[in-house]
Amino acid sequence: MKKLRIMECFGGIGACSKALERLGIDYEIVDYVEIDKYAVKSFNAIHNTNFEPQDITTWNKDIKVDLIIHGSPCQDFSLAGKQAGGDKDSGTRSSLMYETIRIVEKLKPKYVIWENVKNLLSKKHRHNFDAYLETMEQLGYTNYYQVLNAKDYGIPQNRERVFTVSILDNQTDKSGFVRRFVKEFEFPPKQELKLKLKDLLEDEVDEKYYLSDKMIKYISADNEKWTGNNDKSIINKSVASAINTGEGSRRCDASNYISNQVEENFNLKGSSYLRDFGSKGKLQNKEYCDTLTASMGTGGGNVPIFQNNLRIRKLTPKEVWRLMGFDDEDFEKAAKVNSNSQLYKQAGNSICVPVLIAILNNLLLDDNKDVIKLEKGE
Repeated sequence: MKKLRIMECFGGIGACSKALERLGIDYEIVDYVEIDKYAVKSFNAIHNTNFEPQDITTWNKDIKVDLIIHGSPCQDFSLAGKQAGGDKDSGTRSSLMYETIRIVEKLKPKYVIWENVKNLLSKKHRHNFDAYLETMEQLGYTNYYQVLNAKDYGIPQNRERVFTVSILDNQTDKSGFVRRFVKEFEFPPKQELKLKLKDLLEDEVDEKYYLSDKMIKYISADNEKWTGNNDKSIINKSVASAINTGEGSRRCDASNYISNQVEENFNLKGSSYLRDFGSKGKLQNKEYCDTLTASMGTGGGNVPIFQNNLRIRKLTPKEVWRLMGFDDEDFEKAAKVNSNSQLYKQAGNSICVPVLIAILNNLLLDDNKDVIKLEKGE
C-alpha cells in the first residue's frame, strides 16, 4: 500500500493518526485543522509536527488527500447541550460539519470518516444527518453508518458514537478507466471486553485528587437535593456510563464516583448538583468509566471520581487519556505543554482510538475490501 495521505479536521489530539500508527500503516499528515491552540500544542507534541491553529471556515488549500476524518463539534447535537442543532448557515458550532463537506467537494478524497454523538440520529437532529448523507451521495460517495460503543472495542467506557464511513464510488485513473467499488464496507464486529476500569487506574495518585470528608458527606447524604429521583437501585454492569469533558460547569455533565464497597466492583454516583438526564444520583456498581467529555477540568465535579477504601477521588488526567486509548507516552508529551484542565477537555473531545483502529482495519487492511471493477470512461 502506498503512503496514505490523511487530513484531520477538528483534529484534536490526533486519534486517527494514532490509530494508523498502531495499525502499522504508512501515512502522511497532509494537513491538520484545529482552532483550539491548546489541542494543537498537544497534537504537535504527540506527533512531532509543527502545525498552527486553523479556522476551518477560512480553510482553502490545493492539496491531495486519500482520507479525511472529522469529528465536527457535537455540542449542539448532544443531550448535554442546548439542542441548538446544526442547520446549515445557522452559526452553531455543530453546523461546522458543512465546512467539511465543502472541503470534501474540493479535494475528493477516497475515504471520509465522520464521528459524532448518537443523539444526531434523534428525531430533532436527524434531518442534519440525512442532509450530510444526501450531499455526500451527490458528491459521488456511498455512505455506511453505525452506532459503535467503545466498550465493544476493548475500552471500559460506555461511549456510544455514530460513525459514518463514506467511500468515493467512481475514480478515473490515468488510463481512463473508472474504478467502481462493488463490495460494501462492513463495520467491525464487537470484541470481548477484557479490561476493567480498575485496570486503567494509576497505582499512586496525588492527594489533590481526593475529595474532602465534608464533600464526601455531602454527596453521600440521603437528602432531597442529592437524591432527587434516586431509588438507590443497584445496576450490575461490566462497563461504566459515558464520561464527559467537564468538571462541574454544566448541569448535565456526568460526574461519577467510584467505590470498592462491593468486592471487585466499583460504585458510581451522579453528582449531587448535576443531572444524568433524569436519573439524578443513581447508585451503580460498575467496572467501567462514564463517557469522557470536553468540559472536564473546567471547574466543579465533572471529572469522574474514584473511591477507594471510602476515600473518593477524581480520575486523573492520565487515567482519562488511557480511557480514550492513548498510551502513557502520548499523555506525558501532552502534559508537558498543557494544564490538567486542558488535558481533561482534550480527552473528552477525542475519538476513542481502539474504535478507529477497528474501523480503519476493515476499511484499509481488509483484503476483500477493495473489490473493484474497471470500466472505460467516456
